[in-house]
Amino acid sequence: PDGSLWGGGSNNYGQFGDGNWTGHQIDPVQLESSGVTAVSAGVAYSLIVKNDGSLWAAGSNAYGQLGDGTTENRLSRVKVVDANVTAVFAGHSQSLFLKTDGTLWGMGRNQYGQLGDGTTEDRHAPVKVVDDGVVAMAAGTGHTLFLKEDGSLWAMGWNHRGQLGDGTTQNQHFPV
Repeated sequence: PDGSLWGGGSNNYGQFGDGNWTGHQIDPVQLESSGVTAVSAGVAYSLIVKNDGSLWAAGSNAYGQLGDGTTENRLSRVKVVDANVTAVFAGHSQSLFLKTDGTLWGMGRNQYGQLGDGTTEDRHAPVKVVDDGVVAMAAGTGHTLFLKEDGSLWAMGWNHRGQLGDGTTQNQHFPV
């Protein structure tokens, strides 16, 4: 693990973050030579964490999922958070990240309440969702799950088929 980052496949929104729009890349290309500790790819966008704990994003940003305060697509990576990020997860159009203090943050599409902030408003900049104790997270098309250090599993967002596991089919705008 040298911390390098490589990419391949579609780059139609600049999700490689290398400043180029290349359509499709059949062979892998090096995007960072070192310093990358975590990466996640969503639908036409990407998130990376560097070894200084900073969070960077590139690509499609229609819902603010890059977290840079805009809805402008980015061909080059933009810094979203300066430090203390440990993990990222790019969902369909919502982004999640964990910080060293166990807080969970989200940004992007929130149509079903999948960011867990009590609203259905898209968020173009990071919002804190959980104050502490989060150790892992995942996201689906319109829902989000996270695991706390006590072993409890929490969910929020789209629940049309009971995917949140709370015994209902009601969307949840706060973690349950």
